[in-house]
Amino acid sequence: TIDELATDYDGRAVIGKLNVDENPATQSRFSIMGIPTVLIFKGGEIVEQIVGLADKNALKKLIDKHV
Repeated sequence: TIDELATDYDGRAVIGKLNVDENPATQSRFSIMGIPTVLIFKGGEIVEQIVGLADKNALKKLIDKHV
């Protein structure tokens, strides 16, 4: 889903994935307690955080609020 969103929003938003097992400092920095967690940033600040599974349409609605 994240890869599809990255394609859908190419040129409008930066969308990527991070493996928290390989990046424990990032996990701590953003207090990620559950996987999957989706963080949406705007201006360098977290504006949305979703913990648990979310379908593509739900994620698109959240992204569209901030793009």
